[in-house]
Amino acid sequence: MDLGASWPIVRFDEIDSTNEEARRRSAAGDLGPCWLTARTQTAGRGRLGRDWDSPTGNLFATALFEFSKPLTEAALVCFSAGLAVLDAAQALGAAPGTLRLKWPNDVLAGEAKLAGILIETGQAQGRLWMAAGFGINVATAPRRMDRLTASLSELQGGQGKTAAEMLAALDVAFRARLSGLLSRGFGETRADWLKHAAHMGRRVELNPVSGRIEGVMEGLAEDSALILRLADGSTTHVRAGEISLLG
Repeated sequence: MDLGASWPIVRFDEIDSTNEEARRRSAAGDLGPCWLTARTQTAGRGRLGRDWDSPTGNLFATALFEFSKPLTEAALVCFSAGLAVLDAAQALGAAPGTLRLKWPNDVLAGEAKLAGILIETGQAQGRLWMAAGFGINVATAPRRMDRLTASLSELQGGQGKTAAEMLAALDVAFRARLSGLLSRGFGETRADWLKHAAHMGRRVELNPVSGRIEGVMEGLAEDSALILRLADGSTTHVRAGEISLLG
């Protein structure tokens, strides 16, 4: 996989989901690398099968590529992807100081969601493929009853930017972040992610499969688990779940 040159872009006017298109292509033996992008999606989705609003003007793009590391390391790409969104926004001149990374896969502007990332993997002819899906609110922030939303156009320096410009910047940033992760390991990515982490030192709750957990967010473990300090002073590592701020 060539991480030094821009990846080709396959464009659609309308599609069900760019991640679904990645699945179809991988099943046919096409593992990229490439970007799949659409003006709008009819069945866009985020983590846990949630719907993803897909109005024209925002960016819906999936990076399809062969993942050269073990499957156990696939989840680490989510952190590289989040940092790449910040890098791309900065490259376009949007104020990076307002952006934060919410564990494990969201980009926030203040407390409002600017972008979501969906990492999916599979096997094709003995090869491991990855679809790194990005949904970035560039022109508009779809209204949601369950969360605050933001768009790049609302940020200082972000006015007038287009989805195409964002994708061009994201291609550069994601390939650079992915290259760093694959060649140097998670340590550098982890350190950079922590510099931009949302909710650090604040009381949060998580709802993993094992049940609700409440504690103070203290850091990110070397395997990407969230470190929480519980009320009794002990710490626990949470590897999957939904996080929300308390108070």
